[in-house]
Amino acid sequence: MKSTLNNITILLLVVVAMAMPQKSSGADATTTAKALWAEGIEAYESKDYTSAVEAFSQIVNLGEANEDVYYNLANAYFKLGQHATTTRPFGSGELGRAILNYHRALRLNPAMADARYNLELAVDHTNDTESVPKSFIAVLWHSLRDSATSNGWTIASLVMLGAMLILVMFYLLSTHIVLRKVCFFVALTLLVGVTMTLLLAISSRNAVLNDNRAVVLCNDTTPVHASPDNASKIIRQPSQGVTIFVERTHGDWAEIRFADGEKGWIQNSRIELI
Repeated sequence: MKSTLNNITILLLVVVAMAMPQKSSGADATTTAKALWAEGIEAYESKDYTSAVEAFSQIVNLGEANEDVYYNLANAYFKLGQHATTTRPFGSGELGRAILNYHRALRLNPAMADARYNLELAVDHTNDTESVPKSFIAVLWHSLRDSATSNGWTIASLVMLGAMLILVMFYLLSTHIVLRKVCFFVALTLLVGVTMTLLLAISSRNAVLNDNRAVVLCNDTTPVHASPDNASKIIRQPSQGVTIFVERTHGDWAEIRFADGEKGWIQNSRIELI
C-alpha cells in the first residue's frame, strides 16, 4: 500500500511539473529579436549600414522576421551598396539582397506601399526585362488582390457574411414592407461582396503557396545557359536583382523563366527563392 501511495505521489509531482509554465525558447527568441530590432534601427539611423544588416539578418535567422524586418533589411542592404567605398556601387551583391527582401516584405504584406515603391526604385538599377503584357482585367484583379493579405480578405468576407445574416433575420422577422425590401437588396449586395472577398482570399492564398519566384544573387551579372551544362551556350546574362521564375531543378541547376517568357538554366547557387 505504501509503495502504491509513493508511486501515485511521484506521478502527481510529475504531472504538476509538466503543467507548470516553462521558460520557452520562443520567448527568448522574441526578447532577443526585440533587442536586435532596436540595435538595427539605431545602426541604420547612424548610417552604420553593415551593423544594421547584421542585426536585421539575425532576426531573420531567429525566425522572428515580419514585413517590417524584411523591409528594413532591404533598405539597409540598398544603402550599404549605394554607399560602398571600396568597390563600385552594389559591387558586393547588395542590390540583389535588397530586392529579395523587398519581395519578402511584400509577400507578407502586399499592401506595403513603401516596400513596393522602394522595390521599383531598386529594380531600375538592374537589367530586368519587361514582362509579357497582361489584360486589363488581370492587372485590375491582381492589383485588387494585392491590396490586402489573404487573412485580410477572409476577415472582410466574414464581417460581410455576419452583416448579411443579420439583415436576413430582419427581413424574415419584420412586418414593414419598406424595411423588408431594404434588407433584401442590401443583403443581396453583401452576398456579392462575400463572394468577391472570398475569391480574393483564395487567389491571394494560392499566389503565396504557388510562388515560384526567385532573385538572381551575384556581384554583377551571371550566365544563363541553354542547358544545365557550363559548356552550353550562354543565352543571357542577368544582373543581380533580376526576378525570375523557377520551373524545375536538375542537380545543381535550375531551369528558369524570365518575365518576357524566355527560358534557360542557371546554377542554384546564383538564385534564392523569395
